Amino acid sequence: MTFKPKLTAALTAIALGFAAPAAIAQQGQQPTMAAEDVTQDQVDSFVEAALAVDNVRESYLPQIEAAEDEETRQNLLDEANSAALEAVESVDGLTSDDYLAIAAAAQQDQDLNARIVASLQAAQTE
Repeated sequence: MTFKPKLTAALTAIALGFAAPAAIAQQGQQPTMAAEDVTQDQVDSFVEAALAVDNVRESYLPQIEAAEDEETRQNLLDEANSAALEAVESVDGLTSDDYLAIAAAAQQDQDLNARIVASLQAAQTE
């Protein structure tokens, strides 16, 4: 399927804990949420946001890698982080705190992680 590379990137991002944009993570203490309290609607919103964040990453990564100096690179990173935060906050039914909490919970709970992976796979086949 043509979506497989994108799915792989999104799954890798979640599995490695990179699903939380730095701009969100820098806002303060990481919010917490019990994995069993995460609804399917929240999982679906999280997946939508994770895919949007992955799109931002794909868009900015070549520019960041091609930056000729550290200042340009840092400016692009800041811009990418702002765009990622905006992408998360644009998803209905999900706050940036929820996004972080779900990402953290999924790293600790295999069942929640499996639900997210299933939702990602379903989103990719649509």
